[in-house]
Amino acid sequence: MSEKPDIVFIHGMWSRHTVWEGWTSLFRQMGFRCHAIDLPGHEERGSDVLLQGMALQHYVDAVVDAVTRLHRPVLLGHSLGGLIGQLVAQRLKIAGLVMINSAAPAQIFPLRLSMLPGLVRHFGKWALWRRSFRLSPWEANYLIFNRVGADERAALYELLIAESGMVAYEVGFGRLNLSHSNRVHKDSITCPMLSLAGGQDRIIPRSVSRRMVRWYGGRLDYWEYPSHGHWLLGESDWNLRAYNVAAWILSKCPVENGVVGSTS
Repeated sequence: MSEKPDIVFIHGMWSRHTVWEGWTSLFRQMGFRCHAIDLPGHEERGSDVLLQGMALQHYVDAVVDAVTRLHRPVLLGHSLGGLIGQLVAQRLKIAGLVMINSAAPAQIFPLRLSMLPGLVRHFGKWALWRRSFRLSPWEANYLIFNRVGADERAALYELLIAESGMVAYEVGFGRLNLSHSNRVHKDSITCPMLSLAGGQDRIIPRSVSRRMVRWYGGRLDYWEYPSHGHWLLGESDWNLRAYNVAAWILSKCPVENGVVGSTS
């Protein structure tokens, strides 16, 4: 029987590694070695000060450092974690990349009207890029948990932490990010890729996900769930999605000898 690859789980904005507990438990039961990491500044719940001025490149470099210690892993990222996975995959040779409700690269303008009610309070503040910020319960329920059962939302909200305003600006404005830290060089990514999207997602609308599929030109496998939102990793039937992702990994991401290496 062939060896299963290591899986690196990358959380999204306002999150920590704890959001992956259901997935890592299932994947470990299936024989995968799982590594759910915290992005810089996300190690503790009270990390508001640590996140001030934190940039997207800090996150990417931390994941690169984790990945280079493993044997050609598969990256599995949610939301911002999906974009980080792309930025890592263009630098390193990995076995595969799975993106759940993935943020878009610079080449796809991400802002849509559906997300504004949950974000306008923050983006309207001067110099947000110098600070960290938190979603209110209403904003979190509107943007992230709108397809989660009402009785589950309070507990999920308790998992959320602050996020870097700088990162929000870098990711939220596409090509207007003049540092180009969110730009993906798609031809440098050589591994199999899978994207999962929710038809009711308000912060990464399916129109953005579909644009990303077209941008990759058929190289990206795409599964869309019309009745689901942004919390595909925890909404109803999440375990079935996890099993299907594991099956995709086993069929598309064979393990090779040697540690991961640079694409250059």
